Amino acid sequence: MDKILIIADDFTGANATGVLLKKNGFKATSFLSYDNVDDYDGDSEVLCINTDTRASNSEDAYKLFKKITESFSDKAKIISKRIDSTLRGNIGSEIDGVLDGLSEEHKAIIVPVYPASGRIAVGGYLLVNGVPLHKTGVAKDPKTPITSSNILEIVKMQTNREVGYIPIEDVFKGGEYLCKQLQEIKEDIIVIDAISEEDIDVISKACIKSQIKFICVDPGPFTQHIASNIMIRKKQKTNKILMVIGSASELTLNQMEYLFNKREVLIYCFDIDNLLDNFEDEAEKACKYILSNCDNYKYICLTTTLKKENILNLKESAEIKNTTLNQLSSILSSNINKVATRVLETQPDIKTVYLSGGDTALGFIESINAKAIEIVDEIIPLAVYGSLIQGKFDGIKVVTKGGLVGEKSTLDDIVTYIEEKSKGGDVCG
Repeated sequence: MDKILIIADDFTGANATGVLLKKNGFKATSFLSYDNVDDYDGDSEVLCINTDTRASNSEDAYKLFKKITESFSDKAKIISKRIDSTLRGNIGSEIDGVLDGLSEEHKAIIVPVYPASGRIAVGGYLLVNGVPLHKTGVAKDPKTPITSSNILEIVKMQTNREVGYIPIEDVFKGGEYLCKQLQEIKEDIIVIDAISEEDIDVISKACIKSQIKFICVDPGPFTQHIASNIMIRKKQKTNKILMVIGSASELTLNQMEYLFNKREVLIYCFDIDNLLDNFEDEAEKACKYILSNCDNYKYICLTTTLKKENILNLKESAEIKNTTLNQLSSILSSNINKVATRVLETQPDIKTVYLSGGDTALGFIESINAKAIEIVDEIIPLAVYGSLIQGKFDGIKVVTKGGLVGEKSTLDDIVTYIEEKSKGGDVCG
């Protein structure tokens, strides 16, 4: 089983990071010392190991971190060197120990922030509730006093490696830009500014997308985001949601845009002409795309358009294709639902299907030979939550909603409702 290894220089710090991962659904165990790990035969995904090296000499700290890393190098999917949120201790030598304990070349990504506790990094400096670090109480710490707020300066004094830096301005430019920066930067240790959880998430996704090998160096939140983006979806496979959106109105597009800005959604937008004139080709393309990418997504969406200017004019299309509006609408709905059915057949982890529009909902339920829906609840007026009865997917949860129903946030609200039901065990049955 892939493990998440947290190596911390004190016990409370190990616990603090462990509990963040626990909140994300991982089972976490915190060890008083490395000596206790050999006797452990439990199934925790997160192993937090206290080294008690914050006030040790740097050479001893280096050796212990290297030893622990070597023993887990082939077992841990994620390795985090947990640092104090006020940068006390042997940060540099402990990073060196972890990097030297890995057989393959890795970089150390330092995101030394904890926004919920007022710790942010701007201009390479650590601020605590808006106050430069060296002007806070840690300057007088009896064991490990801090005399600088400059993160790079502190790390450079303690490591044998080159230290690089990515400022907050680059983080603000987004994940794509940041990904390229990470791929091009030469230094083994990289300090990155951040002032919010959103910044940390952007950094974590850019690190993963860059495909560089790296360890996390932070007081907890960065490791939490990395773990969420790399591993949590595996735990959530049983609660995937398929959204089938047939004819999209302007309101529906606004609802989709709102959802897509808040959540990562795997989207397949049909080529309508191909869907109507060359169904098997379009169906194969859609299913292949989803199958190739679905492991990284909890939400999957099949839709006919993503832009207002591309909303299908059924009447006009019917005239062009020399058919009636009703016949064209029926063919379109049938083909969309056939693709949705094929997706469901290959994705047993989809436990809820969201159907937007009356034709889409009815067509889908008919296409899978379900006999009825057991009505469970009203989510909002004209949006109903229930279970399919009989047919190919007996028992799967379904949400039906009119295409012209709700506000901008309605689709996101419905997804939130589904997830709350899932927590209560309703979605999984």
